[in-house]
Amino acid sequence: MDTRGTKLKILIAAGELISTLGYHNVSVREICEAAGVTKPVLYYYFKDKEDVLAQLLIEGHSRFRELFYKYIHPGLSFEKKLNGLYRIYVIYARTFPYLIKISAHVQFSPLPKKIKTLNNHKGKEIQELIKSIFIEGIKKKYFRKDVGSEMLAYSLIAPFGAFIAESILLKNDIRPLKENLKKYFDFWKSQFLKRAN
Repeated sequence: MDTRGTKLKILIAAGELISTLGYHNVSVREICEAAGVTKPVLYYYFKDKEDVLAQLLIEGHSRFRELFYKYIHPGLSFEKKLNGLYRIYVIYARTFPYLIKISAHVQFSPLPKKIKTLNNHKGKEIQELIKSIFIEGIKKKYFRKDVGSEMLAYSLIAPFGAFIAESILLKNDIRPLKENLKKYFDFWKSQFLKRAN
């Protein structure tokens, strides 16, 4: 049995169904049908529907971290790290739309407390990774001292997230999304960076 492939099929099917119909409106049977697997196969990988959703969140954060460490590592200049962050968001949007959909659903839906807590915890881990880039930029005097790393990170990432969520949820083509992200990224750099990169 192709373990990784089967588990991924279940996660993608669950992500699409839950983000479209809502967590409480989707049954394990429906997830199995959409993934083309039997219930015993699903239960081989997951304890229950809540575990499927938890694994989707973990998968989303793991994929983001993989991209982060692929495009942002200690030897790079600050400018390359900043450009790498933009690239990560473009690649993530193009490659993992089902994870973006589920992330949006989890943010705005009533869900089990365990899921909300997991999402908050994983989200904070990602925020700290991203914030580290801006802390470095402040230390290297790329930004004014009166603008904190948290505000810098939020002012870039929140609009990126909004553009991506809107595009994925409305099923728009990736090209306009990439163009919109690039335009906003260039605008953001013109507003916040002290030196051109």
